[in-house]
Amino acid sequence: MSVVLHLLVIALLIWGALTQKWDLGGGGGEDGQIVDAIMVDPNTMVEQYNQQKAQQTNVQKAEQERKMRSQQQEEELRQQQAKEQERLKALEMERLQAKEAAEAQRRESDAAAAKIKEEQKKAEEAVAQAKAERDKILKEQAEAKEKAEAEAKKQAEIVAAKQKEEAKAKAAAEAKAKAEADKKAAEAKAKAEADKKVAEAKAKAAAEAKAKAASQQQSKDVDNLLDGLMADGSKQSGASAAGKGGGKTGANGEGVDKYKGQLKAAIEQKFIDPDLYRGKTCELRINIAPDGLLINASIVGGDPALCQVALRAANTAKLPKPPKDIYNDVKTSRIEFKP
Repeated sequence: MSVVLHLLVIALLIWGALTQKWDLGGGGGEDGQIVDAIMVDPNTMVEQYNQQKAQQTNVQKAEQERKMRSQQQEEELRQQQAKEQERLKALEMERLQAKEAAEAQRRESDAAAAKIKEEQKKAEEAVAQAKAERDKILKEQAEAKEKAEAEAKKQAEIVAAKQKEEAKAKAAAEAKAKAEADKKAAEAKAKAEADKKVAEAKAKAAAEAKAKAASQQQSKDVDNLLDGLMADGSKQSGASAAGKGGGKTGANGEGVDKYKGQLKAAIEQKFIDPDLYRGKTCELRINIAPDGLLINASIVGGDPALCQVALRAANTAKLPKPPKDIYNDVKTSRIEFKP
């Protein structure tokens, strides 16, 4: 295509140069002849060719620029169209989502409204049923009340008619029943007292036997220990007597009585329900170590029940530590308990 254009331009230039007319007359007289001559100027042709070529280059350059602008515009238009399509697509998705959300909300609203309506219906039915049941109950209560009043009136008339007849019989029956009840109560009381005495006698005998056996066993268990302690005590007493000139201080005196009182008080603090044993007595033999530790406690005599309480109290009580100068006089003490 470009070669054809170049050839066409060259041909036009040659044709234009050939068609130029030149005046070749000699002197310009009347007899002169005018001769048409064609003269070709190579420079002119080259110049015209260059102009044409420059024009063609400009045209091609302009065409290329136009095509580039066109392509750029097409690309921009395509991008704009793609963006627009994306925007429209996003809008459509938003519209569909909004539509779906609105539809879901509508369905929820319809369901809620239906549920409320159903609950209202049930509530109305429940109210109606409750009213009907209440009316039925009120009616039954009224009928029952009327019937009861009639029955009560009838019974009252019957009772009133029988009251006078039953008064004498009732008085006689009450007197007879009272006599029989008094007789049975006296018999029951006598039997209960007899049973109580028998039970107390049995319990007392069993407690005495148990206490005696326990006392004998405990006495045997501590004989050896007492012998050793007494030997140690004798040595200490001898040393004390030698240091003080052979005289006793506090023996059978206020110190012994005071300590025995403390020992008794410590044991009585552990008594359980001492008021149950008022008027009864019990005597225990208490053997203690120099630091106040209980070595042995045994029953000497007295009420078996009280002695058992006193024995348990002695085994659980925290006994006071005796003074060294009276230990030999109080290490084996007999304490009497009388709540």
